[in-house]
Amino acid sequence: MLKHLNIENYAIIGRLDIEFHPGLNIITGETGAGKSILLGALSLLGGARADAGVIREGAASCVIEAQFGILPYEEELRPVFEENDLDWADEITVRRTISAAGKSRAFIDDVPVNLGTLRAVADRLVDIHSQHQTLLLAGTGFQTHLVDAVAGQLPSVESYAARFRQLNALKAERERAVAANEAAEKERDYLQYQLEQLQALNLRSGEIGELEAEQNMLLHAEEIAQGLDFCAGMLTADNGPLEGGVNGGIKSVVSALGRLAGKYPAAEELGGRLESVYLELRDLAEEFERGRDSVQIDPGRLAEVTERIDEIYTLCRKHRIDETQAEAELLRLQEELDAKLQGFEAAAGRIGELEREIARLEAEVAAEAERITAGRLKAGPKIAGHVVKTLANLGIRGAVFEVSITPAEGLTATGADRVAMLFSGNAGTGPMPIEQVASGGEMSRVMLALKGLVAKSLHLPTIVFDEIDTGVSGAVADKMGEMIAEMGRAMQVLNITHLPQVAAKGEHHYYVYKDAASGTHMRELEPAERVEHIAAMLSGSAVTEAARTQARELLGGSVE
Repeated sequence: MLKHLNIENYAIIGRLDIEFHPGLNIITGETGAGKSILLGALSLLGGARADAGVIREGAASCVIEAQFGILPYEEELRPVFEENDLDWADEITVRRTISAAGKSRAFIDDVPVNLGTLRAVADRLVDIHSQHQTLLLAGTGFQTHLVDAVAGQLPSVESYAARFRQLNALKAERERAVAANEAAEKERDYLQYQLEQLQALNLRSGEIGELEAEQNMLLHAEEIAQGLDFCAGMLTADNGPLEGGVNGGIKSVVSALGRLAGKYPAAEELGGRLESVYLELRDLAEEFERGRDSVQIDPGRLAEVTERIDEIYTLCRKHRIDETQAEAELLRLQEELDAKLQGFEAAAGRIGELEREIARLEAEVAAEAERITAGRLKAGPKIAGHVVKTLANLGIRGAVFEVSITPAEGLTATGADRVAMLFSGNAGTGPMPIEQVASGGEMSRVMLALKGLVAKSLHLPTIVFDEIDTGVSGAVADKMGEMIAEMGRAMQVLNITHLPQVAAKGEHHYYVYKDAASGTHMRELEPAERVEHIAAMLSGSAVTEAARTQARELLGGSVE
């Protein structure tokens, strides 16, 4: 229940601080005084979008704050608080601030919350019916929401809608994956061909250097063999400068030093050093000979090596790779192509996964939709019966009202149905979509009947009506007032009205007026003031004694 409302610098309201009561609270005032602005302020507390344009001219910011008593509604509200990680309290304060820069902040008991959380809580606290909502009755989405509210399945519909969005997201992902897979087909074939070329090349690390070294030896094999043979001959053969070659000459020197060993002290040391030289040169000679013997003059092998090198560098040119980095870059390219093709395979596999996920989720969503349809089919006759009975009480006898629930073409965001409200105000005339045939007064009466049923179904603490009695008068207005008063005995009702018959039904009466200097104000009327005010609503600006008498009668005759 809304207990207290404080508004500062909102639209034409400078400051408003007002207490509300249980039951039916009537709000009246002159046209343009700002009655409906109160609804705008309450809508902000409900999470409506806001910008700096709502701030009173000359002010830096605006603040709307309300206190709600929620203890009697713990069963309905506590789960919402737990879902949004809010502490439960018997009374809560909801505040919304908007700065001149357009920045908005929301709080529940001084805890900052986002607009989603604010809406989740506010939707369970107060229902605001504006004249705009009566127009919304013409929309199938609003009609569907009303039916689900009466069926008591709004949470189920919200859960279904979330899963339906998830299903659509998966389908969109599948479409993107299929399109990408189709676009990749040609690229996949080309990349596969390139990869197979590189794999067929079978390049290994260090191979190019080895091949080029071998090619160089094969190209100069004869020259190398001749050179090594000459070197070996110089060290060992008779064709050297000394008989027996260089090694033979050194061996003779070693022998000569050996003969001087007892006569020349340094001969032994010199002989030893020369012996080491001899051994090293002998090893070199043997190595020259082995090298000479290993050199092959093989034109066939030279052709093979040259062909292999050409093959490698041909791929380098094809892929625009610098030949100085041929080996590393070709191996890197092979890894990249392999990884990309594996990615294609993974993407193709993801399509299969998506198909399975979509099939599973479609089955679950379809089952949820069936349960929602069953709830709507059960609620439809209940709604129709209530509306027809209410309309009869409000002077439309013989009216026909039906809730039509027909299969939709597949699953939609709200289920598998098309919900329509059909109406006929005249006996013998077939019902048609209500937006096509109902007058303004008829729409108001239908909406009142529906709102009363929804409020009872949802066990809402507070409902706000903004001139729901538009288009009615006389005895019908009196009946409508009785219905609103009846609602006020089960819950808190704030009713903005211009009809004296309705205003007189309230337990508390608030008057909204505007001051040229300070803007809109609101105050609760004393009993005697109510007589005068309702008399003015009856007779206009010149209040007559007859109007006062009629006002007292409307108020029950107890006010003097």
